Amino acid sequence: MITPFSDHFSKLACCYSDRPDYPEELFEHIATLAPSHGRVWDAGTGGGQAAVRLARYFDEVVATDASLEQIKAARRHPKVRYAVVPSESSGLPERAFDAVTAAQALHWFALEPFYREVRRVLKPGGLLAVWCYGFESVDERVDLVTRKLYSDFLRQFWPERTVKDYTYDALELPFDELPRRMFRMEMVWTLGQFISSLRTYSASRYYKEQNGVDPLNLLAGEFGEAWGDPQQPRLVTWPVYSRYAVVATDGAA
Repeated sequence: MITPFSDHFSKLACCYSDRPDYPEELFEHIATLAPSHGRVWDAGTGGGQAAVRLARYFDEVVATDASLEQIKAARRHPKVRYAVVPSESSGLPERAFDAVTAAQALHWFALEPFYREVRRVLKPGGLLAVWCYGFESVDERVDLVTRKLYSDFLRQFWPERTVKDYTYDALELPFDELPRRMFRMEMVWTLGQFISSLRTYSASRYYKEQNGVDPLNLLAGEFGEAWGDPQQPRLVTWPVYSRYAVVATDGAA
């Protein structure tokens, strides 16, 4: 039985452009591992950040999300076709894809139903690639305030996640796994851009809804003091943790 979709993201759909972009090296690596470059399914695509990047390497990208608002706000590309469907029951054709990806999304899925879909839609020997990113970092002073946001304000407001860590180390992939890779995202942002990214987290929205105040506003002074000139761009980095597997499609684990 598939758990009904809990939409934590529709109210944030318009803001997903404020999130960081994944490194090009990640997509180059996926293209290297994929058996061919015909069609890829990007599951839980959100705002389409990964989908449009995959279009550089694949002939066609089918990008799906259970949130209608996310799909409405997603980035457009002539090689990307969007659909509003859950990742656990996509309705996509069998054995039609060379690769399946899930970017910062797998922890929201019901894993066993999703894995069955992966087996069903991939061609024999197709690739599954999943990744997530960890905590952002600027410098010691800014990081201290960011950790305060997470620990003192948002801790109780994160929705339930299937995979309860931010590195995917505890994730079980019931397939023939390939070596893991770690990458790094980098963005050069002003303080305003950095704060806008923190506001896109579902926990930030839930805190505001339940307490009537934006948690980022409560920490604005501390962030400002730690950052310095708010118009001065700073380098922000995130670790990106990725896992890969070759998937048998004959029903075997």
